[in-house]
Amino acid sequence: MGQPKEADSKYAGKRLLIVDDDADMRHLLAEYFRRLGFQVEERESGAAALEPAITGRFDCFILDVSMPGMSGFELLKRIRDRGVQTPALFLTADDALDSKVAGFEAGGDDYLTKPFSPRELEYRVEALLKRSTGAPQPTDSERIEVGDLVIDKRRHEVVRHGTRVDLTPLEFQILELLASEPGRAWSRNDLLDKVWSTEYEGYQRNIDPHINRLRKKLEIDPKEPRYVLTVRGVGYKLNEVP
Repeated sequence: MGQPKEADSKYAGKRLLIVDDDADMRHLLAEYFRRLGFQVEERESGAAALEPAITGRFDCFILDVSMPGMSGFELLKRIRDRGVQTPALFLTADDALDSKVAGFEAGGDDYLTKPFSPRELEYRVEALLKRSTGAPQPTDSERIEVGDLVIDKRRHEVVRHGTRVDLTPLEFQILELLASEPGRAWSRNDLLDKVWSTEYEGYQRNIDPHINRLRKKLEIDPKEPRYVLTVRGVGYKLNEVP
């Protein structure tokens, strides 16, 4: 597994839940992240992890996909159904595109294929933590209003027609970027570069499940979107006058 770097105070107080039925893998990852300063809880199955994930106020989930009884996908779906938007990263031996898409549709924020470097996993977890804090981006205002849509960057909140919309940190970042220039067409490469801020493993189409989830939460009819529009041959934009 390799040796982690020296514990960094930036991880102090961060709580991590690792769910994997492979005890050796789970213990190795838990020890690695504890040495970095994380508070780590381990669970051996989806059933054992469900209640702690919902009530435990974690900063990040690391979930194995293939587990007996309840897969990582099903576990995260149930967690998201309870309104928990904690960033989640899936670990899997399946690098097929369909499997990655299924992970994103389940509510996942990132996807790492086995075998992997613990250092890469650490960096991805760190990126999810930064994303979830709503790190500021260069825009002219802390509050963006487009039609009846209000995006409050300081509070990390979205309100549509007076009703709050609960988004994951990644969904919020995508919407915030689109709203920074309503009407501008953003390519998938633009979105990957600006939101992930790094070369992202996989295909450009990995952005599409996140857009679909955003539409399901934001649009009255996701099949006839008023806010997040598709620009054929390019990518997506936020409608200037929804």
